[in-house]
Amino acid sequence: MSNFESDPHFDGDWEDKGGLTWNEFDWRRYLKDSDKEIARFLSIYNSLKDQPDHLDESAHLMGWEMDDWSNPVDSDDLDSDDFDDLEDASSEDIDFDDMDPYTLHKHPVFIVTRGLHEFLRHSWEHFMLHSQQHVSAQVAWSLANSLHRSESFSVLGLQALDLGDYALTICHLKTALAALNQTLSTLQNLSHRNTRFLELFQKEMYIRIFDLREVWLRVIQDCREEVRRRNSGNR
Repeated sequence: MSNFESDPHFDGDWEDKGGLTWNEFDWRRYLKDSDKEIARFLSIYNSLKDQPDHLDESAHLMGWEMDDWSNPVDSDDLDSDDFDDLEDASSEDIDFDDMDPYTLHKHPVFIVTRGLHEFLRHSWEHFMLHSQQHVSAQVAWSLANSLHRSESFSVLGLQALDLGDYALTICHLKTALAALNQTLSTLQNLSHRNTRFLELFQKEMYIRIFDLREVWLRVIQDCREEVRRRNSGNR
């Protein structure tokens, strides 16, 4: 369905590191690398945003090849050859010092969510800078607050996804979608004496907002399928 890999479970990534003793410097480097990935995604996305299927093409260029957005890798789904490959690899073949631990920062949907929200925030700041006489404090707060809520609840949803709680993921993402709808409503009611400036601003904002909706709706769909699969398996 898409190229976004959103498998939340990398069982053993922490354990495989053995004595993982990262200090503050290590984690700061890790977080800087995460910011670079977000910037790389935005660069790719912005170059493709006017093309059809630009979301999936961006994911492909980012190296996210898995079709499944959110279902975990179940050991029952693994082929015996997968285990044979692991058994054949000796410890000398793996450089554990070069293995970064898995965190939410590596999650493709997290990268997309953070990247697109970053663009939305900066665009809104730019618009307000050139529209101080046209944007009331109430409107400025309303849009900033709805953007904050959409990002916050989407991250909470991804955390729930990472823990395998699919119903909770759906709830958080639906709240995030409601916040996006509030953002859209605020944007549609904006006014500016320079109509061309306003139309270009709204167009760019709409593209990112509808892409966020598309990403989250795909995750919600996969989560609902997983909930149904689990419920049928428990009967």
